[in-house]
Amino acid sequence: MEPWLEEIPGARALHNWFGFWPTFHDAEVISLSLNRERDSVLDIHTWDMTNQLDERGFYILQKHVVVRFILNEIIDVELAGFNGQNVLFDLTLHQNTEGYGLHLDPCYGLGGSITAKRLSIELESAPKFLVDQF
Repeated sequence: MEPWLEEIPGARALHNWFGFWPTFHDAEVISLSLNRERDSVLDIHTWDMTNQLDERGFYILQKHVVVRFILNEIIDVELAGFNGQNVLFDLTLHQNTEGYGLHLDPCYGLGGSITAKRLSIELESAPKFLVDQF
């Protein structure tokens, strides 16, 4: 885990949930709420894909979680492609002179970037209906 990630509340908990920093490959953006006066929130459902197969020949997914990125004082937003399903190729988080940048690289649907002065992360158990989709 990058040393600067330790400055982000909740980043260590996310790392510990998986035992590594996730790539968010094939994760799905569940919701995005932008607010000019209060916190903005990005919720993403992600998991750990094992190398084991189930009886249907699909990879077994474990450790399902909804990762909530709470963004304070958004500086810049460049987003496109939001639709009924928003699957990520990956999500990268970086520190810059203005704060923190999130880059959403899409497989299908929402993609782009958000820059905010402050960022925190919360984890929520993934609801059963989300887990059952996989």
